[in-house]
Amino acid sequence: MNDRPEDAVVREKGLAALEEELGPVQALRFLAMISRQPFDYQAWRRKEFDGMSLSDVLSRVDAAQQ
Repeated sequence: MNDRPEDAVVREKGLAALEEELGPVQALRFLAMISRQPFDYQAWRRKEFDGMSLSDVLSRVDAAQQ
């Protein structure tokens, strides 16, 4: 059984989150900006989380949600 949401559902939820946080115009602007720029997820992940434990990462998530 596949518990992962379909890509369309993930896209829809992601767009809704962007629109809620940024508004529709700025959400589209953000999407246009990231689609024009190359992005290396692995390099970003190493830069953001290098040397952090899972507990550290979860603490950052908790802090960001408050």
